[in-house]
Amino acid sequence: MLVLIGHMLLPSSLVGISAIGLKVFFVLSGFLITRLLLAENKNSGGISLKNFYIRRVLRLYPVLIVYVCVTATTMMLRGQPVVPVEVASVFFYFVNYLIIHYDHMGYPLTLPVGILWSLSVEEHFYLFAPLALVLMRGEAKKMLMLALAICVIALCLRLIYAYNEPGIVNTLELYQRSETRFDSIAFGAILACLPEFDWGRRLITFMTRRSVFFVSVAIMLATFALRDSYFQNTWRFTFQGLALMPILASVIFAKPVPLFNRVLNLPVMIWVGALSYSLYVWHGAVVFFFSAWLELLPHAIISWVEFAIAFVFAILSYYLLEKPIMGLRKRFGHRIAPVEATPSRLQTSVQTSSAASPS
Repeated sequence: MLVLIGHMLLPSSLVGISAIGLKVFFVLSGFLITRLLLAENKNSGGISLKNFYIRRVLRLYPVLIVYVCVTATTMMLRGQPVVPVEVASVFFYFVNYLIIHYDHMGYPLTLPVGILWSLSVEEHFYLFAPLALVLMRGEAKKMLMLALAICVIALCLRLIYAYNEPGIVNTLELYQRSETRFDSIAFGAILACLPEFDWGRRLITFMTRRSVFFVSVAIMLATFALRDSYFQNTWRFTFQGLALMPILASVIFAKPVPLFNRVLNLPVMIWVGALSYSLYVWHGAVVFFFSAWLELLPHAIISWVEFAIAFVFAILSYYLLEKPIMGLRKRFGHRIAPVEATPSRLQTSVQTSSAASPS
């Protein structure tokens, strides 16, 4: 939701809030999927890669297929070209690298698929992370070490890219490359592994202290305020990941349940969370196709009208497409142990808001 607010409702000077929203999404995704895989291994003595990837396909592809069909058909009816490689980039998850290639060549995207680059980053991570966890026999300690290594490697890659090609920090390339953003998901995986260890639970208790929470928020605000392009494209993601761990630990694990958690658990918030994947996907098409028509409206309300239209598309997509498929996805589910000290409805609301939720 923060991503959409940043893209559609905030003035241009504040659109960076969408980047923070995306960072939160990546970390939450890493936390939830790692937690679910660890729970599956604990409950059933193993992890079914087949079921995991079937759930991924059923979660993501129905909306993407309809989205591409609708947008491509609209383009053709308007007499505009549809480039096959752009369609392929959605279904084979290389939108982020296609954007980078187009940027180098000076080509514009013809289809409104640019917003889907973040799904490519996620899918690249989840192509190998579950397999690695299976090879590690579901051991949380080994997964934790892998996630820590990914955080270090991703930072080193950003620094190497920036050193070898200084101008890269003035582009979105390091922001969108999978190998330079894997740490954003890995920080969530680290948080998911901590409850498996006595020292990890003590660390969570420390992170949920109010003082640690406010220091973490201050660090997040500082990364948002510091506009140096080198910092923004190299160190920023590491500092934000480190800051988000205590913030999310406070939201997920804190006792008693904070007011913020109770707000998230309101039925309306859970409903919005369920719509969020469709809302994230469809808002790109709304901005792309409706902006010219809405120019006739007062400028102050255009973004709000776009947001409302996107919400209507999301509601239709959820109830006509996503919800009917949920039963099929459950056939490939698994018995999930509750996350220790996690309010169950909060977990549900966050999980349904994640495009990556595999359950």
